[in-house]
Amino acid sequence: MSNEQQVDYLANVIGLARADGKITRQETEAIELVQKAIGARKTELNRAYKNAESDAFIPRVVGSWSDQIKNLEHIIYIALIDGAIEGDEKQYVINFAKQVKISQDQLTLIIKDAKRTISNASQDVTCTKCNARISVSAKFCPECGQSVETSLSTQPVAVSYEIPESGVAIEFAESTGAGFALAVQSSMKAPISKECVKGKKRWFLGAWPKSEIADALDLVEHLKGLRNRKVYLDGKETQWNDVFGFSWCASNRNSAYRPNEYCFGIDEKRLNIWGCKQARMEWSDWGDWFGYGSFRKSGVLSKTVVFEFDKNRIRHEIETNLHNCRLCPHLQFDLIEAVLDTLPNEVSPSEKGAWQYKRDYSESPGAIFVKETVKDGAYTYTNEYYSSGVRPASVYVGLDILKKALLQCNMPTDFAKDVLEYKE
Repeated sequence: MSNEQQVDYLANVIGLARADGKITRQETEAIELVQKAIGARKTELNRAYKNAESDAFIPRVVGSWSDQIKNLEHIIYIALIDGAIEGDEKQYVINFAKQVKISQDQLTLIIKDAKRTISNASQDVTCTKCNARISVSAKFCPECGQSVETSLSTQPVAVSYEIPESGVAIEFAESTGAGFALAVQSSMKAPISKECVKGKKRWFLGAWPKSEIADALDLVEHLKGLRNRKVYLDGKETQWNDVFGFSWCASNRNSAYRPNEYCFGIDEKRLNIWGCKQARMEWSDWGDWFGYGSFRKSGVLSKTVVFEFDKNRIRHEIETNLHNCRLCPHLQFDLIEAVLDTLPNEVSPSEKGAWQYKRDYSESPGAIFVKETVKDGAYTYTNEYYSSGVRPASVYVGLDILKKALLQCNMPTDFAKDVLEYKE
């Protein structure tokens, strides 16, 4: 048979093993024996698994008539390896026998021969830990000490599972990685935990509601370094960092001396009034977001200059910067909205006021020319520069805005106290 025919041949055999919706370790080992019997490589076996797992898979005869008979014999062998031919497996055998065009008597004879082959087969099993061959008469694997009783386990595993249509779901394949065993334990604690066999490998799934994503972080930690992992958001496969971009930051928060201060940057002697460092919009003289807006003249004589904040642009910048952190359990969007609401719509910058002009090195689009007269004791001098925005006179301007926002959100008193206890 050609390589393509070997793929179809093996897919017919694998299709039988999957027919009842589950697959046992005995069936998996028997399929590998069939692969070796027809001289196929692992490449053909892997392709056969992929074809058999397709929703469009339909068994079909391949090769000469003798090859087709041999294929039927192997199908029946797989069906009988873990017990009698029943249910969907029985119908699968009958349908394939019809394609081969043999009589009922011939089919009965093939089944008898398959039973005889199985009963006369070597009573060896494969160690589930090191893959060494073990005699069933032994109690432990001579290579690694694994219990033979464990290796004889025939507990079937499903051949597929449904990805939940809501929440966050993580699936990963069996691996030799250091964190694999702990990852399996973590996935089994999930509200939805499943297991199946795909392409010869066991795959595990753990799923949580988005509101409980913090409980998934333990599994995320154990999956570091493992290649075969996927994440689904509301049933759709998504980039890993698009869902768990916040995990490293949340881990740092959990280990912080005062976690409530961490998100506001106070542990670093800085202030972030948005409640998330990843917003990258700190309360500082050099903050670009203090230039999101425009200057205009105000007053009866239009002599007062005011700066009007563009809150829509500020909101857009925050949402963009926080996209990969939007599922963080510590992120408080209601507080962000409250801060935006509390932030003045417009301010009048002055040298000694709460808001001052932001000084630029050169002229830029939207900038204005500022000419300030400064008195210093007996001396008077003039400052001239361009300005494209404003800057707060001190950190306490920001703390006052944050205090009002926390009250608006009805934050717990102890939480507000931790955050507002700023030390210069």
